[in-house]
Amino acid sequence: MPGAVAKKKRKDELSQEDRFLHFVEDGSAWAQAHTRAVLMISVSLVLLVGGVLYYRSYRESLRTRAAIELNQLRATLTVADAVPRLTGFVARFDGTPAATEGRLLLAKIQLQSGQPQAALGVLDPIASKPVDIPSGYAVKLLLAEGYKNTGEYDRSLAQLNAIIEGAYVPYQRHRALAERGRLLADLGRLEEAAVAYQRLVDDERATDDLYRVRLGEIQAMIASGATPQPTTFSAPAPAPPEEGAEALIPGADGADTAGSDAEPGGSDPEVGLPDTASTPDGPSPDSGTVPADSASAGGSG
Repeated sequence: MPGAVAKKKRKDELSQEDRFLHFVEDGSAWAQAHTRAVLMISVSLVLLVGGVLYYRSYRESLRTRAAIELNQLRATLTVADAVPRLTGFVARFDGTPAATEGRLLLAKIQLQSGQPQAALGVLDPIASKPVDIPSGYAVKLLLAEGYKNTGEYDRSLAQLNAIIEGAYVPYQRHRALAERGRLLADLGRLEEAAVAYQRLVDDERATDDLYRVRLGEIQAMIASGATPQPTTFSAPAPAPPEEGAEALIPGADGADTAGSDAEPGGSDPEVGLPDTASTPDGPSPDSGTVPADSASAGGSG
């Protein structure tokens, strides 16, 4: 026992430098005894770091190529080949911001051509995007229109409610409230529609006098007991100038200018095809080039 106590005392008296040297010597001895394990660990670390760097470089290159190809597609798409070409583009670049924009454009084309179920399927992988980013806002507007066109009105209203509750841009909330009021009026739920329009009238930032007119019409119908006439559910509207050209907000390309409750303002920075049914001089279904989008590809989040 005295010998053990003496050894412990000597160990405690070692300086910090001596302890470090002992640690290095022990580590060196372990490495020499386990050369194969050390080599495998070193190789694994090198491969891991190299793999991470390669993947990051690959993803960045993929994003760049996707953005370039999307711009080329916008300049050359025709009404006849838009769906297959965009479908292929989304499949090749899925997961990139440009692919998200491609999905929005594809879904919009399908909605305009009377294929709401197909549009809902295209939007499903990005349906969970948060509403407080431009692409999430656009997704929910298109989902609302798709569900409305398939007769799933409660699901359509749920998408609009998500915008009303989560959007951080006032215009987006106003747009969703106006769409909610229109849809509820179409469904004959006039009291609920009046509530939506009343919120718009009470909001000082919602400056469009049309909201007050709509509210007056609905209140008059409620008082008279009249049955509302069905109206066309307005497609998502373009962003006003204050939202910037980068806000990706698919719209109706003129189809929503008549009878729409959207706030006025500005050029249309959206991506999409023109509404050939309402544009006499637009491209025919069999020919014509889809106008290139003037917005930058950076609008998606």
